[in-house]
Amino acid sequence: MTKSNLLKNVGIMTIGAMICRILGFAREAIVANKFGTSAPKDAYEIGSYIPISLSNLLVAGIVSAVFIPMFTRYVYQGKKAELKEIIAVVINQFSLLMFAVIILFWFLAPLIIKIQAPGFDPERMGIAIKIFQISLPSVYFLGLAALCSGSLNSIKIFGIPTLGGIFFNSIIVIFVFFFAKQLGIYSIAWALVIGSLGQFLIQYIWMEKNQFGYRFIKKITHPVMHEIYGLILPVLLGSGVNYLAPFIERFFGSSLEIGSIAVLGYAFKISQVPIGIFPLAISAVVFPSLSENIVCKDKPALEKNLAWAMKFILLLIVPATFGMMALSLPITRLLLQWGEFGVQSTAMTSIALFCYSLALVPWSITAVLVKIFYSHHDTKTPVFVALITIIILFIADAVLVRYFQYKGLALGSAIAAYINVAILWVIIQRKFKCINVGMVKRTFIVSISSSLLMSLVLFFTSQKVVTRFLDVSLKWNQLIEVMGLIFIGCLIYGACIFLLDRKDLKEVIGR
Repeated sequence: MTKSNLLKNVGIMTIGAMICRILGFAREAIVANKFGTSAPKDAYEIGSYIPISLSNLLVAGIVSAVFIPMFTRYVYQGKKAELKEIIAVVINQFSLLMFAVIILFWFLAPLIIKIQAPGFDPERMGIAIKIFQISLPSVYFLGLAALCSGSLNSIKIFGIPTLGGIFFNSIIVIFVFFFAKQLGIYSIAWALVIGSLGQFLIQYIWMEKNQFGYRFIKKITHPVMHEIYGLILPVLLGSGVNYLAPFIERFFGSSLEIGSIAVLGYAFKISQVPIGIFPLAISAVVFPSLSENIVCKDKPALEKNLAWAMKFILLLIVPATFGMMALSLPITRLLLQWGEFGVQSTAMTSIALFCYSLALVPWSITAVLVKIFYSHHDTKTPVFVALITIIILFIADAVLVRYFQYKGLALGSAIAAYINVAILWVIIQRKFKCINVGMVKRTFIVSISSSLLMSLVLFFTSQKVVTRFLDVSLKWNQLIEVMGLIFIGCLIYGACIFLLDRKDLKEVIGR
């Protein structure tokens, strides 16, 4: 894929992701308005965590690591008929497995919730169990949606999968808005199920349009399934280990004051917005190209595509990191402070957001680096790295929570993120030798220095200037404050990059 096509597809996914994230803001704002940082919201964070994590595991883990490279290979070799049969077999096996898992988890719900939150009182425990049981079917529908996404991405269709995410968030926003009063916190759980079904169906339409639709066959096995399971099992273990990070946070957080888990949940979701808009879009678009480079044994192209993705991420995420740290309080106040979400909740969430923001760069770089392993069909190394990271995270959380409470848990995640990306980087350099440090060094240095200057100006303006002219207790003024400061930040950072790194900027955007 040419650089212009890569940029075009990144643009498509970025626009879709931005719309999806805006709706995600609306979703979190409505949830904050209705439930704030209350005990039911704590219970929801625990009860919905495993269903949502299993769904994300299917999307970010199995589909990204296994299905996209495999589907890309079959498309590249012109074996479309065989690929359709493989997809049908995968759906058959997945359906049987999910039905068994859903039934088993339904009956084990009390034990599963008890393990997650041993410090919960009976009220929060009961709510969490019911939410867990309601949310379980969403795993199956989102798994099917993930399979559709992998199939569409393998034939270079990126916009439709993002449309599915937009539909998913829209359903949750609408459902919670209209039914929160009648159903309470359970309205979010029901919205997850309905939204996941919609996300699958809207993508399946395009599967049919591109002749990849499911046709029932009386087969639940195929010779290639041995290869798939050989790749899936390490990915499941590795990605599953990664999802232990929030599990560990909730484990320690369940014994803290009521609202701590909800605060961490809000802050984490806000921190993921820049990653969901840019790095994940970039890594998803470049991944099929990396897989093609591996199939064709084109190392120069592999090195070039990887450097392009790394530069693109650095130019966008480094300023996002510094900007979010400088504006954590105004951003939280604008997005969440209304209804049941008060000033104290805003203060706590903004501190947690500041801590999580420290991890944006390593999280973003990791999203690209793991694709190198997956493109080489190496799914075991990320497992090894993830296990080391989780051990360090557990130790860090156990120590930091004693001194900093919920803030220590967010800091632990940041520490683990840097250790994780450092280990991955060293292994890739030694094993594959496809990272050209010289290609990205200048971009990294310039983006860091420019972002630092930008954040200092934003923080000073926010603390010393804005409060003199605006009553930030008013929602309209909060919007003016945040949008104005973001505009100023973009001007400062853009000017610095244009003056100091114009060559790399032109290379990244393909001009």
